[in-house]
Amino acid sequence: MSIMAKYAQIIWAEPTNQDVQDRNKAVETLRAQILGKATHKAIELAAVIAGGFGGTELPEGLARQVETAISDESAAFVLKSKELQAHVCLAVAALSTVQGPVDESFGWSTADALAASLWSALSLQDQSEHAKLEELRKDLIEACRTRVGRVAKTARKRVDVPDVGTLTIPDSDPAGSRANVAYRKATAPVIAALKTNQELDHEEIDFLWWATADYSEILDCALGDREPFTRAIASGLEGATMLCRLPSDGLRHAVLRQVGTSESMSLSDLIVSLAEWRTKLREPHVNGWATDFPLVFPLISSLIADEHQPAIAVELDARGWGARALLEASIVAMEDRFAGAA
Repeated sequence: MSIMAKYAQIIWAEPTNQDVQDRNKAVETLRAQILGKATHKAIELAAVIAGGFGGTELPEGLARQVETAISDESAAFVLKSKELQAHVCLAVAALSTVQGPVDESFGWSTADALAASLWSALSLQDQSEHAKLEELRKDLIEACRTRVGRVAKTARKRVDVPDVGTLTIPDSDPAGSRANVAYRKATAPVIAALKTNQELDHEEIDFLWWATADYSEILDCALGDREPFTRAIASGLEGATMLCRLPSDGLRHAVLRQVGTSESMSLSDLIVSLAEWRTKLREPHVNGWATDFPLVFPLISSLIADEHQPAIAVELDARGWGARALLEASIVAMEDRFAGAA
């Protein structure tokens, strides 16, 4: 199936078969390059792609990379004055990446980091005035949201503990190390499975105790004593620290179970409304790296300092901002836990 066929009209009024085929090849090249990135670079890429939907130009190095991927298939292509085409190809490559298979391991591959970060960045953006470009943006949001949901469930499946493997001791190995090496090889899958299951068990226990206590270490008070917006954001930020995988829908509902209905408000109004609680809420992230990517982490960045606050007109209610706090803080927690694993 041609992934570019649906979006080719963003670039050309009447695209030809050759146009679409050439851009499909460029998209596949870019997809392979994306999958070769570390997870932190995937978060950075999500910020760049989100910025592109808002009219921001690609960074010089990435622009050259995209230009080469396209010109290798269409020799006449030059990036200047065709920046939109480069952005579309990169965004479609990201879409193809997050639509790929889910790895049933620890839930933080390059594609997972890209999906969570793009979902965070794009879902708080204003709509694009270009109808076809907006269609691509919405397709990306839905694909990313779907992947995060699948990963959150798949990565929490308990692992079947295998039998201990056969001890195989090659005669060529040094006598002193043969048995130790063979034993490690035979027991490694068993130990790995037990450690994974133990980690998931601890997550459930820690989360259950936190949810039952209904007390915020960040605010140093009972969550029920705070107004809906402060409670929601504290719950989201703190709930993320209880998790060892991305949050599923069920966990999000559990985190926000006591957050009642409220009016909706913009990000700027929200930050003002937090008043003195803002200092406590930003404390866990004030020395972190989230402000490097304010488009991906608009709430956390805004909590830390006004200068990091992106211009966002979208309004959310207390549960919406609480869900966003959980998503943003979970991305930070996953990257801090698994950085370099992918």
